[in-house]
Amino acid sequence: MIEFAGRTLSLERAQRYLEEGVWTQESFVDVLQKTAETWPDLIHRDEERTLTYRQLWQEVEALAAHLYELGIRKGDRVAIQLPNTLDHVVAVFGIARIGAIGVSLQIDLGRQALVGSLNQAQAKLWILSENYRGQPLYENAKSLLQDVPSVQKLILQGDYAKPRPDTLSFTDLRSGHAALSEDILQAQRPEPLDAFLMVFTSGTTGSPKGVVHLHANYLWAARAYAKNFGYEPGQGVLDLAPIYHQTGMLAGIMMTVASGGRILLLDRFSAARVLKWVAQERPTYLVGAPPHVIHVANAPALATTDTSSVKLFIYAGAPVPSAVLQRLQTDGGMKVGCMFGWSEGLVATITRPDDPLEVLSTTVGAAVPGIEIRLVDEEGNDVPDGTPGEMWSRGPNFGAGYFENPVVASRQWDAEGWFHSGDLLRRDENGRYTFIARADDVINRGGTKIDPKRVEDVVAAYPGVSMVAVVGAPDPTLGQRSVACIVLQDGAEPFTLDQLREHLAAHGLAKFEFPDRLEFMAELPTTASGKIKKKALRDHFQREAVAE
Repeated sequence: MIEFAGRTLSLERAQRYLEEGVWTQESFVDVLQKTAETWPDLIHRDEERTLTYRQLWQEVEALAAHLYELGIRKGDRVAIQLPNTLDHVVAVFGIARIGAIGVSLQIDLGRQALVGSLNQAQAKLWILSENYRGQPLYENAKSLLQDVPSVQKLILQGDYAKPRPDTLSFTDLRSGHAALSEDILQAQRPEPLDAFLMVFTSGTTGSPKGVVHLHANYLWAARAYAKNFGYEPGQGVLDLAPIYHQTGMLAGIMMTVASGGRILLLDRFSAARVLKWVAQERPTYLVGAPPHVIHVANAPALATTDTSSVKLFIYAGAPVPSAVLQRLQTDGGMKVGCMFGWSEGLVATITRPDDPLEVLSTTVGAAVPGIEIRLVDEEGNDVPDGTPGEMWSRGPNFGAGYFENPVVASRQWDAEGWFHSGDLLRRDENGRYTFIARADDVINRGGTKIDPKRVEDVVAAYPGVSMVAVVGAPDPTLGQRSVACIVLQDGAEPFTLDQLREHLAAHGLAKFEFPDRLEFMAELPTTASGKIKKKALRDHFQREAVAE
């Protein structure tokens, strides 16, 4: 198993998973190869091109051979900064084919985060797009290479990438019939306990942490979740979530490959374009973040589009208000599948396809079989059902730890291997979990704790509301007052705080839960995974209070 400072997965636990058959003696590369041999003619599609499984495997082999010629060896790190394209899939598996590690970078990262992530990973090569939605990625990359000495070469994606002395063309590297000898492939072949992907998460610390996922844990997770949702060979999975985020990578790519499905990649999101793809490609699953679910649910064309092929709209990242899920099911006949977890351990709880709307709209499902979960109080004692507690978890879904970051790793995991998430949830008598908030999102109004999720769910049902976040703002007397930050649907008229309070009262909320203030915004700050950045909102109101 890969050795690095910050490894939290013990060799003893990893070996036990293998010996007990929890993890299989395969790499994800083995799985892709077998899938390509079994269903060679199934067609994948992005917005520019199509590939069969046979062609996908050929491009993976060619890229692996060219990377080897460039000096990449087993255990080396190669950075990937690409949009939702089939090139991204080829890059991940081409790197893994020779035992190297793909370092997944958010495509719109700022300079400081890029430098920090690349230096932490010690990436040798950097695969990226020349431009992305007006952002000059290549020019930005050139300007910071002096700060990331480990990067030896830039590899540019796309046929438009002009030859330059300091770069290589990704199209050239994935093309042709380059191949490695069996001796080299055997020497470079990844094993189950070898690293597969490195993904970065800032979590609550604000600084990027490189999570190291093994072939074994990622493959276990992909198979377990695909089985839960009923993925089958030949089914299309339309991925709206960015592949650099684990919702897109896991549910859009890896679960699809593990079950012999068709990968469908949409990069330029709009609800209208999603519905057009649904009508044309007939996918069985949609995969996205909460904003994708909300926009599709609010789309005028939803009720008139043939969505009968769609079994589930799978999402993760943050809760979606029940009113949105009701619209999605009523107007589009779509149910949802909810996944809850973290970059460190992928998915811990999951809903079932046969769960009723009440469960889907109020919980994040039950624990995935094989994953351990505890809810604990501030002293680390288990709390009874119905009582909020911080979620701790461990199991075969977790990666190996934070790459070369032992200090932060020791804060997040304890000596017994429990991951301390910082998320507050409550379990009911049926074993299902309800997300309450991040521990620091709970509003303390004069000593009374307010659950923002409970308020948000009711506000979201008010006519004209598209998105809502309820956060605490500083108050000299109460400590905090609550603010409802609202984005309206197109064409909707603003309403007053009194009107909103009448709505909340009619739906059973107590007066102390009523927002003290109402703020209409053009948009809410969100992460790449679709989570609303409540800290950014709190910081805004903090600065406002200081200015006053």
